[in-house]
Amino acid sequence: MSQSSFLFWPFACIIRVIKGWDSLKETDLYMQVKTYFEDRGFLVRSEVRDIDVVAVKENLLVGIELKKGLTVELLIQGTLRQKTCDLVYLAVPKPKRVVKDRTFMNLLYMLKRLELGLLYVDVEKGEAVEVLEPSLYDLQKGKRSSMKEKVRILKETEKRSVDGNKGGSRGKKLLTAYREDALRAAALIRVKGHISPKDLKERRLKGTLLSKNYYQWFEKVGHGKYTLKSTDAVEKSYESLLLGFIAEYEKESSLQKEPVEMDN
Repeated sequence: MSQSSFLFWPFACIIRVIKGWDSLKETDLYMQVKTYFEDRGFLVRSEVRDIDVVAVKENLLVGIELKKGLTVELLIQGTLRQKTCDLVYLAVPKPKRVVKDRTFMNLLYMLKRLELGLLYVDVEKGEAVEVLEPSLYDLQKGKRSSMKEKVRILKETEKRSVDGNKGGSRGKKLLTAYREDALRAAALIRVKGHISPKDLKERRLKGTLLSKNYYQWFEKVGHGKYTLKSTDAVEKSYESLLLGFIAEYEKESSLQKEPVEMDN
């Protein structure tokens, strides 16, 4: 198995290959972990009923699982140890370079959710360092702190009238609710020639779309009047969607022009 497939994907950017990776054994991590807990007054024993390391202090039972990398197998082992241990740590070799980027913070968040601790073992220095202390995670508190983001997600989802993206896309322009509104404004211009903020508000669109001109599609041609900068101002990738909105507004326009039949 290759090292890249050995690592659980989200952690591949964090747990780098360290010196002597191929020859490193899980047992090479033991003495550093043992010393870490003994220095804190724990009685430490290894390989106790399938647990790599056990540390005990005043009836507090701590289980530590050793691995050469943060793998799915290690996460499973850690959660299984929680059945019998009061606290559980995962101990892995310390990467040569610890980058506290978004990926790293997401890793810590996941471990917090699992209520697992994390130890980095520096084999060269002969020491273990606590990166994350295992503790109870308050899920409801976490959800409350993210309530604003939940509202944004719901609002964005409800505002999109079409599903114009493919799930799993990376590095591509996405059809957001704002971009969809801008496309609707462009479609209305294609039908009417020029429009005003009032025209947008009548269709429950933000009138400021035109003046803010985020995508640089529009230009002002008079007091409160806007048109498209050019016939190809809108990216070709949105042409089919634009044509759909144009057809919608043309139908709306034709219905408004139909004469009303009077009763005799």
